[in-house]
Amino acid sequence: MGKTTCFNLIILDESGSMSDLTPETISGCNETLNIIRELDKKHGDTQRQLVSIFVFQSGNPNFPSRYICKNASIKDVEDITEKDYRPYGCTPLLDAVGSTLVDLRAVASTHEDAVASVTIITDGYENSSTDYTWEQVANLINQLKELGWNFNFIGANIDVEAVSRKMNIPNSMSFKASSKGMASMMGTLSDCLASYHEDRIKEEGTLSKEDRIAYRKKLAASFFHPDSNRHKDVNEPY
Repeated sequence: MGKTTCFNLIILDESGSMSDLTPETISGCNETLNIIRELDKKHGDTQRQLVSIFVFQSGNPNFPSRYICKNASIKDVEDITEKDYRPYGCTPLLDAVGSTLVDLRAVASTHEDAVASVTIITDGYENSSTDYTWEQVANLINQLKELGWNFNFIGANIDVEAVSRKMNIPNSMSFKASSKGMASMMGTLSDCLASYHEDRIKEEGTLSKEDRIAYRKKLAASFFHPDSNRHKDVNEPY
């Protein structure tokens, strides 16, 4: 078997309420990119690390929901800047999740061995989607979880556990919508992503494709597991 293709997808809220957190959001995304770069350097002989960052908002015709990068080799991905991330408008959460997952499923299906880690970050409730419903998104996520994909939902100012359950996402984390809260959350996300990939790579090298998927499903269920060294409480007051 050739290299495993690792799709790292970040679906990031760019609505107006994120404006005060812009520097920390950009810095945190770049921290995550650095983690993926290190994984690529360490495991490039067996793993191919691809990255997509999709930012979503509605109401700004000049900067609609869009990919900052899409299925790009981490070797070719540059750090994002304030030119890339411009908070404005409302929160089309369902459209962002549904459209990106449909895109990614189509691409991943063309690879011999593919695994995906999908992280959704928002500081508000869905309020402006037009193309996807809760049921459609939840069903799509369930289908992709059966392929061993990892899903994580991170939120502020909302009932994070309720929203993640509604999407059929097993891993959720809340954070304080402040500069320190965002920075702490992004640091935890980077740590968890590194641990997730390291654990996956360590254990699945000799497994059959069927057993790899079974192991990935087991591993994905504990991305923020409180009994593992991946978990931190980032919902403390600041």
